[in-house]
Amino acid sequence: MKKRLGNTLFAFGVVVAATALASWPPLDRFHGLDIDVLHWLRANLFSSENVPPGESPVAIVAIDERTHAVSPFKGIPKVMWTPQIADVQTAVLEGGAKVFGWDIILPTTASSYLDNRRFDQSLLNSFARERQSGRIVLGRTRLSTQAIGPHRAFALMAGGAANIRNLETSVDDDGISRSLPLFQTYSLESGGLREVPGMAMELAARTAGERPRQTAAGVEFLGQRLPASAESELHLNFDARPGAIPTYSFADLYHCARAGNTDYFKRAFDGKAVLFGLVLDIEDRKLSSNRLINKPDFQGAPAPCFNPESGQQKFPERDKVAGVYLHATAVSNLLRGDALVLPGNLSRTLAVVPFAALGVMLVLTLAPLRAAVGLVIVGWAWTFAAAWTFRSAVVMPLIDPLAVLALASVISLGYRFAVVDKDKRYLRDAFSSYVSPNLVDVIAENPDGSTVAARRRECSFIFTDLADFTAMVEGTDPEVMHPILNDYIDGMVAIAFKHHGTLDKVVGDALSIFFSAPVEQPDHAQIAVDCALELDAWARRYAAGVNDKGIPMGKTRIGVNTGTVVVGNFGGSSMFDYTAHGDAINTAARLESVNKHLGTNVCIGGDTVAKCRRFVGRPVGKLVLKGRSGGTDAFEPLTEAALESPAVRDYLAAYKQMAEGDPGAKAAFARAASRYPDDPLIAFHDTRLSNGESGDVVVMAAK
Repeated sequence: MKKRLGNTLFAFGVVVAATALASWPPLDRFHGLDIDVLHWLRANLFSSENVPPGESPVAIVAIDERTHAVSPFKGIPKVMWTPQIADVQTAVLEGGAKVFGWDIILPTTASSYLDNRRFDQSLLNSFARERQSGRIVLGRTRLSTQAIGPHRAFALMAGGAANIRNLETSVDDDGISRSLPLFQTYSLESGGLREVPGMAMELAARTAGERPRQTAAGVEFLGQRLPASAESELHLNFDARPGAIPTYSFADLYHCARAGNTDYFKRAFDGKAVLFGLVLDIEDRKLSSNRLINKPDFQGAPAPCFNPESGQQKFPERDKVAGVYLHATAVSNLLRGDALVLPGNLSRTLAVVPFAALGVMLVLTLAPLRAAVGLVIVGWAWTFAAAWTFRSAVVMPLIDPLAVLALASVISLGYRFAVVDKDKRYLRDAFSSYVSPNLVDVIAENPDGSTVAARRRECSFIFTDLADFTAMVEGTDPEVMHPILNDYIDGMVAIAFKHHGTLDKVVGDALSIFFSAPVEQPDHAQIAVDCALELDAWARRYAAGVNDKGIPMGKTRIGVNTGTVVVGNFGGSSMFDYTAHGDAINTAARLESVNKHLGTNVCIGGDTVAKCRRFVGRPVGKLVLKGRSGGTDAFEPLTEAALESPAVRDYLAAYKQMAEGDPGAKAAFARAASRYPDDPLIAFHDTRLSNGESGDVVVMAAK
């Protein structure tokens, strides 16, 4: 009771400590890892197929490495591309795009440096045509304290501040971008503050034709409250499938527009929000929450429209993503309503409690290997559940629960070693040198003695004895005899323990072994027979080796029987003596003894044979053991090969005649004895029948 209370208090302390640790503010920076790992798990467990271009509500027009490598862009700065940008922008909007957002900033114009002051006119005209419709949104950002925006001519023609939005992204403490601000706060000249939608929120609103509403409960958009943080941060849910956000090379689209392929633009951009940005090797790339699953640029991209030369270049996998994909993902999340839903601090804290408790419970109640398996199963089950839930954009705590599970397990393992298993180790050390391992385990696990209390149980028994042992002892030098006997006992005991037998006694050269106690063994009869056969084979080899050294060593006789006995600790109040009492034990001892009269090595009782799944052997007879009135069926075990031998076949035929009372049995055994003089059982029955006995009932006059 005292130990149980101690274990309970320890478990409670571990749970409290783990919960406090999980809610420790300095560890909050690791919560973002949940999102990163869950993206990887979802991508590897559930996402694989390419996404058709028409499925996404967002598309990207990308200035890529191929654009810089082909005419008319090769070797020319982007500020000189305004006529081509105008062509592509106009074609995209005429193709049905809802809005065209700039993730590129042109802070200057080529006209400022060229004699041709109308060089940028085509782009300015493109802006002017859409000024009232609001289908073009330019970007601006802030570098340190310096604001960077489009050239004032571009800004004015695009509609001024109404059509310019911020491109800032958020960065967590670990340097990873996992969210975007939905709104940006600006100071007014009047001294007040004004919140303006960021680029992603603005593009989504113009695409959907609905403005977001800021309420006390949060931001509402498309009839639902957005799962944004208190700071109006939208946590990005990246789709890892190839082609999830269709990306088109700017160079290819330019050639397509010049060719007048309006159908391609309609198929690619109709009804979509389009972002115009950079997808280059180095420039404007960011670490984000998809860093573990980021695919090579343009993997799964739609087929190009014009000129195979402008087909997409193959890029290596990398952990950084082009910044335009952050805004594109945010727009897609807003329009589809699948932005990530993060757990609150209370939910995170409460989630670790059952894992701390499980870690303690598994380690303290199960064997180490089973506890380890249980911990792995719990960990994988939770990981799979979190990945499955992440398919619905719900982020379940992952790192904290698993870390707490591991930490609680390690602490509990130390506690178990130092406190819980201290007494068990003492008992194992005390008993292991002379008690069978299965009994030691039972004693250690139940030191109160409940499992070794006396009870009635069916068991199987083996008795062994070394023939002519007394003569061997008296005729052999003690220094020679000592290692021979010790090695013999060690070998026999090792085989008994291998078959999970319980060693009852070792008396000189004799061993008493039983099965199915204290640990129950449903097939104890079969185990006992298998053990007896291995004991016999080993003893034959060992004796042959000793005899080869010129030391006489007799054969080992073995008896096996099965029956119901009373088994338990019968050592009184001062000794531990786990043994069995009952007639089945005495019968096993008698069967061992009759081997010297039969000439056999192993004799097995009929009750044992009847309970074996398989038994190969031959009947010895119905033995009326000394001091008994009834017969005991006895058998000699054989190998499959021996059973098919001519000697055994003749024996079985003669035995059948004898058992049936056929007078011809005497002649049959006589013929067999002349053919097989080395078969001990044939010789035994031949002698009996020659002396006038009949039938298979054999009265043993001696033990």
